Amino acid sequence: MKLDELEKARKAQKKSDRHFYFDDSGDIKYYGRASSDDYVEYHHAVLSYEQCKIIEEEGKSVNNFIVLIDPANEGVYTLVNKQIELESFKSATKMLTLIKKKETLSPSYDVKIEYDSTLSKENLIVEVNDKLRKNVVKNIELQDFSFKGANFFNIYFTTKNDPHFMFETIKVDLAELFRNKKVVFDIADNLSHCDIFTKRVFDKYEYRVKT
Repeated sequence: MKLDELEKARKAQKKSDRHFYFDDSGDIKYYGRASSDDYVEYHHAVLSYEQCKIIEEEGKSVNNFIVLIDPANEGVYTLVNKQIELESFKSATKMLTLIKKKETLSPSYDVKIEYDSTLSKENLIVEVNDKLRKNVVKNIELQDFSFKGANFFNIYFTTKNDPHFMFETIKVDLAELFRNKKVVFDIADNLSHCDIFTKRVFDKYEYRVKT
């Protein structure tokens, strides 16, 4: 086999599917490119390289993740960062809405989200529309503020087009958002390749990735 053919084969193997063996709690006992006969007593899931990119390309340990079985859909598995609030995640996935990326943002948003992947700190900004904010804060006290029955919303960074595979979650406190107009977060990993989903508390969200 020629050197260029060997290199192509190596790259194809690197991006092949990954095998997970995990227990009833979701703790991963084995992770690799090949299946294994040593873990047949555990649950077995096969995920694509794209779904596992956060582990492969971001230097994460597989020990930072667990695998959940979707009880409503046979053969559907969810790779979840252990830092995510699991109960919140499981209840929210049925009601999540994709916020599509835009190159430019319109002034008619309710909430805008801007992410700058070139920065390592203070690189995610969530901002409420000023007109909406003024209409709200002039009429109510913000101490126990809720909007449409919610006092926060989560932003989920996921595999493209798939909310089942989450890399990061950000909790936005609505009282803080309306009090300060915007809130700023630190995203440690480069998640510019991700989609973001949220529960639709507001009618119009807009999202832009700065490059």
